[in-house]
Amino acid sequence: MTDLSTAEERREACIEMQFQYGDNHHYWDYAQWIAEMLIQALEHVEGLVGEEAAAAPLRQLVQPVADQGYPNAKTWRDVVDDVFAAGTVWPISERLQDALLYGMYGVTPEKIPVETRAEWITGLVQEVEAFAARSDVRAMDADGNAIVRIANLASSRHALDTGRGEVDVHSMSVLASISEGRVRNLLSGSEGTLERGPKGGVVAMSALTWLQKRKGFLSSIWAEEEQVVDRGEPNTPVDPNRVIFVPVARDGSIFHRGLIRNGKFQVGAKGEEQDFSSFTEALSALNTMPVPRWRRPNEKGHWGIVSGVAWQRVEQQH
Repeated sequence: MTDLSTAEERREACIEMQFQYGDNHHYWDYAQWIAEMLIQALEHVEGLVGEEAAAAPLRQLVQPVADQGYPNAKTWRDVVDDVFAAGTVWPISERLQDALLYGMYGVTPEKIPVETRAEWITGLVQEVEAFAARSDVRAMDADGNAIVRIANLASSRHALDTGRGEVDVHSMSVLASISEGRVRNLLSGSEGTLERGPKGGVVAMSALTWLQKRKGFLSSIWAEEEQVVDRGEPNTPVDPNRVIFVPVARDGSIFHRGLIRNGKFQVGAKGEEQDFSSFTEALSALNTMPVPRWRRPNEKGHWGIVSGVAWQRVEQQH
């Protein structure tokens, strides 16, 4: 069984799981919702202008669907009987597929150049969020609506990647492979394991800190250069024992081994600082904090406390 360590493995997994997640065959099946929206829209037009006047132009409009296997269908209704085709041939369908890939697996389509992926992801998330917020989308079953679920999942992944915003309860349960009830318990528990945001979700940095400790959580790898096979030789795998995640401050600086001062690393919020002589122990302590904080020098050499807004994967130096 693959560990989904590469982008290609994750892309293949996304294709396999899209229409068969958990016990609900339609969990991520956005096609049925797009097809339903299409049918409703065409019926509205038909009702406004009359069936006879609408027949030819509406049939022409759904020709991309007919091209998938029904080129000789007479009416638009005959064409859209193929729900899968009616829900997958449109540009928004491709965007939802991309959003599911990104939200669930933390990767982008291979065709997107690495240097443009951050901007591409921001545009993707904004587009699917706007589409999911449409009144005709929200008017459908909100609890089971795959369009809304995919948009929320992509938005939550983007919050984790940028350190801003929240992860909604449902997306948190998906990414952590736990129940929504468990997430709510972690938000309301006396220990304050997860930090609740103003919208009722989990504060992004708190969510990421907790998720990084969950076995099976797939951290985003879209920013990494993808390995390619050279002359048929296999890729050289990265030793997982040498990979760690360190917090990143808003100015782009990270927590690293050079931040030892008088033999100690100092981590924690003001008034709650902890001193560690070991970098590994200090990093472990940062991982237990809802929002990691550590002391480091600024450009003038003055030591102050900074807060993490994201996590970065780095290779340990021995």
